[in-house]
Amino acid sequence: MNNAFGQKTKTKSTTITNKEKDSRGKSTPAKQGGSKKRGAKPYWMIGIGGNVVDDDGSPFKYLFNALPRWNVRPYPTRLTVEKSLKKSFSMEGAFNFNTYKGFKIINNEVGKAGIFLSLDINFKNSINKMLGKNSRFDPYFVYGAGATFRSVRSLPIGGNINVGLGSNFWITRAFGINIQSLAKFGMSPIRLFKTSQNYLQHSLSFVVKLEKGGKNPFVRPRYKWIHRKNLSEERNW
Repeated sequence: MNNAFGQKTKTKSTTITNKEKDSRGKSTPAKQGGSKKRGAKPYWMIGIGGNVVDDDGSPFKYLFNALPRWNVRPYPTRLTVEKSLKKSFSMEGAFNFNTYKGFKIINNEVGKAGIFLSLDINFKNSINKMLGKNSRFDPYFVYGAGATFRSVRSLPIGGNINVGLGSNFWITRAFGINIQSLAKFGMSPIRLFKTSQNYLQHSLSFVVKLEKGGKNPFVRPRYKWIHRKNLSEERNW
């Protein structure tokens, strides 16, 4: 009887060990696959930062002659909200505020001061997602349309077509820095590329990504042993 009981216990122990090994072996590839497709989850992204308006009348000349041409404020002047779409695309809504100073060159003239406002809807195409890669450096193409209000013009309100490049630099999975440059063409049917409505706009923003089903960056667990699914129920420190 003692021998039979010992044999039975040994067999049961071996069976449990094999099941544990099988379950661990199956779970490992899933974790690896999830880390590779980290950027594929649906997300919302919110950004706040500043913008630079280069509206000197020659938008493709003197690109880095910043002091007499760039209009920039020392406080946040840009707000963006972005939503992921299918494949490598996302859609962004952007609001920008700025001011013109009298000593800046505006449409090849000096002495104009006023207010600048713009509202844009842009589509982004991530280069990393197109190539199936995932990196902290996340460049993209951007294009879209919008409307601009400039009090220094005789016709202050005008539509524009946007084309440019940008990139996100991810510090963590959820927090990053966005840098972007747009060429904005006024919707003029006669002189699309030479109209005085054209201008350049550069921006630098801090962004926060909120992934669907991902970890909430604003919630911390009180106890480290709590499972990630319960993070949303835990209060902040």
